[in-house]
Amino acid sequence: MLGEIPLKTWRWLGVNQLKTSAQVENQFINVPDGEIKNFSAVNLSNDNIARKIKISVGKGARVEFISADLGRGDYSADVEIDLLGDDSVADLEAVYFGDAERKLDFNYVIRQHGKRTSANMNVRGALTGKSDKIFRGTLDFKRGAKNSTGRELEEVIILSEGTRNRSVPLMLAAEDQIDGHHAVSVGRLDEEKIFYLMSRGLDLSESQRLIVEAAFNPVIEKIPDENLRGELLETLQSRLG
Repeated sequence: MLGEIPLKTWRWLGVNQLKTSAQVENQFINVPDGEIKNFSAVNLSNDNIARKIKISVGKGARVEFISADLGRGDYSADVEIDLLGDDSVADLEAVYFGDAERKLDFNYVIRQHGKRTSANMNVRGALTGKSDKIFRGTLDFKRGAKNSTGRELEEVIILSEGTRNRSVPLMLAAEDQIDGHHAVSVGRLDEEKIFYLMSRGLDLSESQRLIVEAAFNPVIEKIPDENLRGELLETLQSRLG
């Protein structure tokens, strides 16, 4: 099931009921003990896409997962990472752009089973038009995950009045010796930054584009394929333009 939060919630919130007409693409990834692996999931499609990705990480292993959604169809993504071994690490970074009447649905879960595990979830997005987005981000400290740390942050830039944003940061802890933090920042573009850029000769659209690009670039630059990075930046520029 896509979009399922690992905790019962109220039906009226409307954040735990994902309906998609797209065929779900399933992917299972294993990172063996002591290994370091990097993965990226990029969406530039005009079609509706639904993905479910499960990653297991062994003892002393590390996974870096990068997601970039700049498609034009509706997009749904379930990413579940299990830090099974002691001293395992997960870095999940994602960017998304919603415009027109796109429906975006993200469910990112990192479960920390082993001792001294480390999880970092950093998500950045921009919404305009009549786009509708749900983001669920969960750090789940399982019993036995002593001395583990977790950080989760989502930053959302709202570019127009007609968008709908729902963000659900969640932290679960079945262990007492853990260090976890989660936060969401939702707001319009900084008026002082806009004023500064426009005072340097840029118009409003160009100023907005530069600020959104600056937020997205640190994540996009981590994608190994240079051509794909260029295509993502060109797509973002044209859509913001």
